[in-house]
Amino acid sequence: MKTRTYLFLMAAAILIPVALAFWIGLSMLLDWERESRISSVKEMARATAFQIDREIAAAESSLRGIAHSESLRSSDYARLHRWASSINEGNLWSWTVLADQEGRGLFNTLVPFGTPLPSTTGAWAAEVTPERGTRVSGYFVGTMAQRPTVSVDVPAVVGPGKHYIVSRVFDVRHFARILNHDALGRDWVVGIFDAAGTTLVRNRHAGSTVGKPMRPDFLAATRATSSGVFRHTTHDGAEVYGVFTRSQTSNWTVVIGVPVAEIEAAARTATLYAALALMLLMGLALAVAAFLGNKLEAALRHAAAAARSLGQRALPRPAPTRVEEVDALLSGLHHTSEALARESSVRQALQNEREQLLLSEQHARKLAEGQSRAKDNFLAMLGHELRNPLAAISGAMAVLDMPAIKPEVAANAREISRRQMRHLTRIVDDLLDVQRILSGKIVLQHTRVDLADILRSCCAAKALVDAGNHQWSVEVEEVWVEGDRTRLEQIIDNLLHNAIKYTPAGGRIAVRGYRVAGRAVVEVSDTGVGIAPELLPVIFDVLVQGPTSIDRAQGGLGLGLALVKQLASLHGGTVHVQSEGQGRGSTFTVSFPACPAPEVSAPAADAGGEAAASAA
Repeated sequence: MKTRTYLFLMAAAILIPVALAFWIGLSMLLDWERESRISSVKEMARATAFQIDREIAAAESSLRGIAHSESLRSSDYARLHRWASSINEGNLWSWTVLADQEGRGLFNTLVPFGTPLPSTTGAWAAEVTPERGTRVSGYFVGTMAQRPTVSVDVPAVVGPGKHYIVSRVFDVRHFARILNHDALGRDWVVGIFDAAGTTLVRNRHAGSTVGKPMRPDFLAATRATSSGVFRHTTHDGAEVYGVFTRSQTSNWTVVIGVPVAEIEAAARTATLYAALALMLLMGLALAVAAFLGNKLEAALRHAAAAARSLGQRALPRPAPTRVEEVDALLSGLHHTSEALARESSVRQALQNEREQLLLSEQHARKLAEGQSRAKDNFLAMLGHELRNPLAAISGAMAVLDMPAIKPEVAANAREISRRQMRHLTRIVDDLLDVQRILSGKIVLQHTRVDLADILRSCCAAKALVDAGNHQWSVEVEEVWVEGDRTRLEQIIDNLLHNAIKYTPAGGRIAVRGYRVAGRAVVEVSDTGVGIAPELLPVIFDVLVQGPTSIDRAQGGLGLGLALVKQLASLHGGTVHVQSEGQGRGSTFTVSFPACPAPEVSAPAADAGGEAAASAA
């Protein structure tokens, strides 16, 4: 047989099993595509449940702020009413209710403070106790609002055996906006159901379904597991895949119904395209086999002619055949030496590469060991930094528990507790800020701010806390930057805190703010302990500390300067430090891109003056 015939047989031997496997794969693709579509709907249901959990968590957080407020402990209901009203301001679908432990309402932000409330109690109050914690209710019709609602109830302990109930009540339409997004199909049915299976929100026919229970088979399917898929027929007579997931926070169930035809049609379309692609590829493969067969047959004939010429002691005339094997047969020996030379150079390159890899591995191991030591040091420092204030707080609490304690001793114990609590808060805030920055979750609120105003404010606050232990020098000029005022204050505050902490009493702290070459520059200088030369290259890395005393009186976690560097970078700025060595002080310089001062129109200024005059 000819070479071309062998090529066709080889192509057939390859393509026939491939075609059979492909047809099997098509059926698997049909199932996979169906499961893929359903999986995407599952992710959407989980995302919807997550949004619900986030709304409930936000409500619980605001309620806990009220529950732990001093106004609640002192029964200042009018102030609490104003606070709760400000929290709900701008939200038409939620309000706050304060009730006693029997469930009797004390105020409701739906109505002005002092408005008489219905004198009602209920078994629901027994479910909101300090032992049970936060409660997320199911569907009910509000007594004051007279509309479908749900609530988040938080117990607020104010004394032994006494507690209040702070509730955030939501109109169920508050959660309807979660269902309004472009990812939902036009014919999809989406609903949210409470723990008892009562409909809270539905994107279609909501008026006739809210407050109605689930179908029994539907309820049984959602209670058997926390998430899943079942096929059923809706009230509208449409056959759908019901994809559901249950929230772990509220025990509510999110159900997304997707028409079966939509799921199946997409899967069949994908399968049809795959089959057409198979047929096209097989036809192309046969055409390529025929074309290459002709080329290979011609090349072999040329090689046979060259062999016959060689047998007749005639020099073969080399001619390109466009077949690598035949051309290599005619000219292979000529290139053998070149191949050996190339092999030698390749071996040398591989040897060099192995040496570089070995050096890289050694460097990586040293880096990993250094990071491991830094982690161990950080954990040890964190334990000390948390243990010391906790011990002080524990001791102060023990003093407060002593009988017949003197007022001045009690006041001193409370001041110790407050001071140590502020220290703990700063440690936790630094840890959270570093985590947010490293994970890319921090969001800046950019506005035009006067850096001089920030510097004066921060210096005044720090000088007040410093209580005259250091000599302060503040020279600033007006310079505007585009940034987040809170984070800029945090940068300045960390630099000032660092200067105070590492400058002995009687030392000098100098702060300058000026504009140069289109940059806003801040310099914080001190006459403190200075920085060792080996620490200068890594002083802004996470977990790096300056020198501390044996008793750790000036200790810390090494996060302050790392926060300064990261926050400055987020503002497009830079930070660097200069120090002539230990005991010779240091100077930290931060620069940001400057921007023009905001323009203030004359009418606006006049209006502001009139408002100030009227307020006076």
